[in-house]
Amino acid sequence: MPREAGLFESAGGSVVEGYLLLKAGHANIPPMWIKRARASRTQSQKEVARVLKKGRPADIMTLRDWELKYRKECFYHGLRALLELERHGRTRF
Repeated sequence: MPREAGLFESAGGSVVEGYLLLKAGHANIPPMWIKRARASRTQSQKEVARVLKKGRPADIMTLRDWELKYRKECFYHGLRALLELERHGRTRF
């Protein structure tokens, strides 16, 4: 059964807090989580570009949605980096 992806919310978006929560639960961040977060963000790029070109304040929610997706992608990427540093002393990216 897949896990609920609530780590971002539980950690308040903080990579360090997320890392500490992961360590307490002995969990991992699979590379697919980063890929899914990136795919989710890039799927909305055409809509974000349209909103930016029109410049209407009413479309701010589209931009905020994109920003949240971007923050989640960075969050999971940062967690993966911390886990790789702990395991190997360096990252692969």
